[in-house]
Amino acid sequence: MSGMLPLSNIKKEQTTPKEFIIDINCDLGQSFGVYKNESEESLIPYVSSVNIACGAHSGDPVTIMKALKLAQKHNLSIGAHIGYPDIQGFGYRSLKLTSEEIQAMVVFQIGALNAMAKYYNRTVEYVRPHGALHKDILTNIDTAVAVSKGIANFDKWLILVGAPSKNLEEAGDTAGIRIAKEFQPIKNYTENGEIDFEREDIEDINFCMSQINSLVKDSFIKTVDKKKIIADFNTIHLDLRSEKSIELAKKIQAAVDKTAPIPATFVMESGWLS
Repeated sequence: MSGMLPLSNIKKEQTTPKEFIIDINCDLGQSFGVYKNESEESLIPYVSSVNIACGAHSGDPVTIMKALKLAQKHNLSIGAHIGYPDIQGFGYRSLKLTSEEIQAMVVFQIGALNAMAKYYNRTVEYVRPHGALHKDILTNIDTAVAVSKGIANFDKWLILVGAPSKNLEEAGDTAGIRIAKEFQPIKNYTENGEIDFEREDIEDINFCMSQINSLVKDSFIKTVDKKKIIADFNTIHLDLRSEKSIELAKKIQAAVDKTAPIPATFVMESGWLS
């Protein structure tokens, strides 16, 4: 019968492994005034999205403009890297703020970056909390909900990127926004799939790559107790905390079949884009 697909082709399609497509992100624009942190730009060749500091924990108008220019040049997705207003502590100190104060802080930072992004005819596509705020979302449901509500009040199409946790999921559901779970190769994970912040970062690049390869191959990672758990992640975070960071970044990029910005990965999962 004409128009029918040969059985051999059907079998071939059924046995062809599915491509592993994921976003890879890094922080950018974390300078302020005379303090320059341009080393983070070395990660740009290995990512599909950049988290640009919005002036709270770091970043100033000139630095933000430069970061946006780099994102435009390399066609990278733009995310707002929001944090507590703590320049002196680089956003690593937790602040006790009310829900209204947190929401105002979130909207202010996203708005600042989005306004400047318009200079390049671009827009903020997702939000990634920094430092203490990133950790507080994992451990404090009130903070998580306040952040997600702030994002939703600015734009419900924005995606909240964070460490996997029940708080992240509940906050996303409460505010009616999408969440993206982030994997950090240098972090230790517990049996419930959350980061163990009590343990030091992993320096063994071979173990980090074994985690990535397992994630790519069969969607599993190992916990601190070396148990295998199912891994459900939308993005991989790169940083420069080790002398081997660039080497690790190169290997991670090579291990992933295809990278795509965070918003695109959601479209692909829906079946509208392949």
